[in-house]
Amino acid sequence: MKKLLLMAAALLTAGFASAQITYSIGYLNSTQDFDYPILSPKDMTYSGFSIGVDDNINLAGDLNVAPGVGMEFSFDKDDDKKYKEFALFVPVDFNYGFAISDNFKLSVFAGPTFNLGLMQKTTGDNDYELNFYDEDEGNMGRFDILLGGGIWCDIQDQFRIKVGYKAGMLNTCKTDDCTRKTNVLSVSFGYIF
Repeated sequence: MKKLLLMAAALLTAGFASAQITYSIGYLNSTQDFDYPILSPKDMTYSGFSIGVDDNINLAGDLNVAPGVGMEFSFDKDDDKKYKEFALFVPVDFNYGFAISDNFKLSVFAGPTFNLGLMQKTTGDNDYELNFYDEDEGNMGRFDILLGGGIWCDIQDQFRIKVGYKAGMLNTCKTDDCTRKTNVLSVSFGYIF
């Protein structure tokens, strides 16, 4: 994992030499699909927001790669229980863009996102608390790789509207006979420097 984070940092450092840095804020909807006989319900859905920065580096012609880094904050409430999740993510989105007009450019993107969960907890009445990453409580893994893609539209080379969907590739449940996969739908608004 250290090598992966080092590689992401190297890509970001190389990319900051160009002038296509985008700062963004967005909405996300994260669904965690469980397959575990004793768990009810079988899935959990979080809504939240993300903040991030990326740099679109030209590879050849209209083909680019946009490495980035960001944070996700997700929440949910079910009766007397509150769910919270906080994660760090590193997307590496390969993209191809084409101009629709002088003021609009449309790009399609696809690539992996490396996700590191920092906190995922459930709290409730009577001092109830469950830490999903604690081996004795939730026994969930923090690291995931998501694959997916989407589209974005650049307006006047200054604003970016982005819609994407990514599906988790790793089983993050470390308990026997249990699988958990995470899928994320996101919509963001960015400012291009």
